[in-house]
Amino acid sequence: MKAILGQYHYAPHRRNWGVWVWTSVTETGASGTFVKDFQSKEEAREYVWKMNGWGCPKTKLS
Repeated sequence: MKAILGQYHYAPHRRNWGVWVWTSVTETGASGTFVKDFQSKEEAREYVWKMNGWGCPKTKLS
């Protein structure tokens, strides 16, 4: 996934799933600001979709 300035993304964070928003994107890398932890990957995914304006995920994670 390519980093886009201002876009939210999720990834494993300690024992939970974390959400970050990209604050700096260059050709050589990207950095973001931590937003929030979630108990499940599905919760983090739904939050990211809503914050990015993509609506709700149409399928469940397998």
